[in-house]
Amino acid sequence: MQIQEIKFSLLSIPTNPARSSAAEIASGRSDKITTLVVRIKTKSGIEGIGFAYSLQGGGKAMLALGQEDLAPILINENALDNEKLAAKVYWRTQTIGRTGLVQQVYSAIDIALWDIKGKAANLPLHKLLGGFRDSIPAYISHTGWLWMSVGQIIDLSKPYLDQGVMGLKVKVGANPQSDIERIENLREALGAEIWLAVDANERYDTGTALAMGNFFQDEIGVGWFEEPISCENIKGHTYLANKLDIPIAAGEMLFSREEFHNYVEKSALDIAQPDITRLGGITNTLKLIHYCESQNIPVSPHLLPELAVQIGCGLAQVTSVEYMPWFEQLFNEYPKFKAGKLTPPDGPGLGLSLSEKALHEFSVT
Repeated sequence: MQIQEIKFSLLSIPTNPARSSAAEIASGRSDKITTLVVRIKTKSGIEGIGFAYSLQGGGKAMLALGQEDLAPILINENALDNEKLAAKVYWRTQTIGRTGLVQQVYSAIDIALWDIKGKAANLPLHKLLGGFRDSIPAYISHTGWLWMSVGQIIDLSKPYLDQGVMGLKVKVGANPQSDIERIENLREALGAEIWLAVDANERYDTGTALAMGNFFQDEIGVGWFEEPISCENIKGHTYLANKLDIPIAAGEMLFSREEFHNYVEKSALDIAQPDITRLGGITNTLKLIHYCESQNIPVSPHLLPELAVQIGCGLAQVTSVEYMPWFEQLFNEYPKFKAGKLTPPDGPGLGLSLSEKALHEFSVT
């Protein structure tokens, strides 16, 4: 399964609705997402696709890294040797960074390698990984941005809630007092039975996070409190996890398994949220999930339902996935809801094919 060609494309994909979170207060709303697409073609004719994204620049750097530094060392290698190729990239790129952009670009490559594995076996990825379930609980998060009023959140969420989805997650973190008023009004509008989680995108300090956490658990009843404080403050996460009864969810800003291990060993999170395109792709995500299983830590991947649904349906330790359909326009197929749960496409590998229209329309030159 020798690699013959690796092609990269840089896209700027529009998002609707526009996003706004506490992590992006200075920049306000954003309605585009930078996306790196990779296509790996083998000499046997199988082509695998993968992708990664950037929220705050770096697209052209990702493209250059892929074309100039990573692709040349992978040509003629066996596409099925994902462990060997990951090690080769790791040692070749240590002086330019073991995480960050290097990890994101290689994540896209690794995803394409797993797409090839599935296609070579003529199996959907979730079957190749273990086939634990055919569908998985999913919550929506694209209907709860900071700029949205409670009425807008309800209107956008209702079609999904009516289908029986797990619930929704909304952004907080800009201002504690406005957060309190907004979440109180939202809970009243939703009713007590709808699952609701909150995401502060690291913007509270530890003291504020403790106060808000007590409010969220005592007055609102939330499923989890996501990224309450800076990801650099592991000690603070441990403190909050010990003080609060609601689960602390974190992990989207962690770029290595070792960072996750540090959190878990210090009891700094209750739910692990790896971003598949930041952690090193599917290979490293699988390793992390198995580690979390040994530590009794549930996993709910960050974003990327088109990837997470495959992993979540394959492995028992993934308890839910996040439905943020940013990349729906990029593919001809997409995961669908059935009886409130998310189901993967039927085809082999990722079950996805790229939309040539999207590749042309959203291309960055």
